[in-house]
Amino acid sequence: MSDQTSANETNEDESTLLVEVVTEQSDWEKGAWNGVQDDIQQAAIAAFHAGIDARTDISFPDVDVEIGVRLTDDKEMTTLNAQWRNIDRPTNVLSFPSWDGNTELYNGESGVLLGDVVLARQTIEAEADGANLPHVNHVKHLVVHGVLHLLGFDHETDEDADIMESLEVKVLSNIGVTSPYKDRKKENVL
Repeated sequence: MSDQTSANETNEDESTLLVEVVTEQSDWEKGAWNGVQDDIQQAAIAAFHAGIDARTDISFPDVDVEIGVRLTDDKEMTTLNAQWRNIDRPTNVLSFPSWDGNTELYNGESGVLLGDVVLARQTIEAEADGANLPHVNHVKHLVVHGVLHLLGFDHETDEDADIMESLEVKVLSNIGVTSPYKDRKKENVL
């Protein structure tokens, strides 16, 4: 059974950023994950604003924007990863943008679905444990990473990776998470 929470943020121009978190796998609500939806929403909102500020090549419309975040397990993530990337194993995060990052985002409607970010609990836990990271900090990083993908950032080239990772470090610092790239000095690329 799924659970759903939402966070709204309204700016001075009366547009709203809605971050909707849907829990498809109940273990996301237990133990270290209890209350993680608020952390996810905070990370998504921070990443959205930083990403919009960094995307000087586009003008973002003053309309309502929605970001979906789906909390699931490795089984569903394996299915999604196989279907969309032809990789038959789970991954930590997948992003499904509703636009290509280059074309006009706004189509005249009152709101825009930016896209969806999907997170796999077991993979995230294993990665966090392996890196000796707090689970919630790793989730915040992956949410930031996923939302930046929704805004058209990627890491296909070294230059693009440097830009995206620097932006991630900036956002994470603003929400109290240390750099996951501390050994790679991504802090000063932007």
